[in-house]
Amino acid sequence: MDTSPEPGTGVTIAGMRVRYLARSDATGDAIGIYAVTLAARSPGAGLHRHARLTEAFEVHDGALTLRLNGRDVTVGAGEFVLVRPGEPHAFANRGDAPVRFTLTFTPALRREGFFEGLAALAREGRLRDEPAMRALMAAYDQEPLAGFAGWSEVG
Repeated sequence: MDTSPEPGTGVTIAGMRVRYLARSDATGDAIGIYAVTLAARSPGAGLHRHARLTEAFEVHDGALTLRLNGRDVTVGAGEFVLVRPGEPHAFANRGDAPVRFTLTFTPALRREGFFEGLAALAREGRLRDEPAMRALMAAYDQEPLAGFAGWSEVG
């Protein structure tokens, strides 16, 4: 039985609010679409990669800093970035204003469970708890590449 929140609901992970637009259970796990608001000077995700997931970012307001191909790229309103499986990436808001973007995963691989697990760890102050973070990531096609500091502080 799926007990995760209904579409339109979501979670807060430290300075990041994730609202579910198209949940994996509603799309047969083909795609998951999420509206994200990342507070000023907030970490989003430390350096990682996915074996199966394709991840896409479409920025609506503000400037999102992504780490791609070993360099930092600032993505502004109206810009789009596609991250293919296997590509190392990270993201954060290094600016003084919130950034709003749409985050899409295909296949979804029950991504809401990952967000909810991160939110629980954040509430407990455990985003640097290596065993807990590794276990959560392993369950949702995510491989950490640079420790866990990037999940709790702006890089």
